[in-house]
Amino acid sequence: MIDRRAPSDKVLSRDAATIEQLAGGTIDVAIVLGTGLSTALHQHWSFTALPYDRLLGIPIAPLLGHAGEVMVGVWRGKRVAAFAGRVHLYQGFSAQQVTATVRLAAEAGAGTILLTNAAGAINESYAAGDLMLISDQINLTGHNPLVALPQQNLFLDCSELYSERLRAHMRAAAGSQTLHEGVYAGLLGPTYETPAEARWLRTIGADAVGMSTVLEAIVAKYRGLNTLGVSVITNHAGAPATGHDAVNAAAVKAGDRLAELIDGFLMHV
Repeated sequence: MIDRRAPSDKVLSRDAATIEQLAGGTIDVAIVLGTGLSTALHQHWSFTALPYDRLLGIPIAPLLGHAGEVMVGVWRGKRVAAFAGRVHLYQGFSAQQVTATVRLAAEAGAGTILLTNAAGAINESYAAGDLMLISDQINLTGHNPLVALPQQNLFLDCSELYSERLRAHMRAAAGSQTLHEGVYAGLLGPTYETPAEARWLRTIGADAVGMSTVLEAIVAKYRGLNTLGVSVITNHAGAPATGHDAVNAAAVKAGDRLAELIDGFLMHV
């Protein structure tokens, strides 16, 4: 019996073959979609949806805003696999398990990966609905996906986790659209930040905060993928009346802008 909570590289290789067959070849660009961000892609891209149930290496845990499928097709001449749904540390998964989609993307041949998320604003100039290109990150989860891997050299250079070359392409794709650029802080969750925590995050240089992405970026770098990240700002961290339903609704509302940005990026890259 295959344990979805501990996907092996052998199982992920089998899943990669399934995705490649559906795509008509190896994947060029992989996308990991954050909370509420999959719906908008339907209006910009024709794809085939492959439920995670058919990919035995992908951990599954139901969560509002995460469809639980990989969307596969050709977009702007690129073979794209968009993972609509991720699992999180706060759901009881390990650092290895929450990065399974990135490992699968690498197995399917992707040279580029775009990590997206719904995030709370730390930078006071940001507003709900804004997009932020991630220039760097702060991993505050207390976890690292490279811990205890069997390889001897695990000392990964993280001086440029997010490709400057790809960020330049994304800035060009944005055109006149407002696109902030800043530092993303990843926390364990599932609680939202207190006002004091939000103030502290501001003092250490964070512009946005969320509960994903930072571990995925580490694995992407380790596996040699060119990595890009975009946060959809859904709320102000530390503010009252923040809840998952509201975050999901704000992400869905901003999804069209993200889809348009991705569309332009794929034309440039």
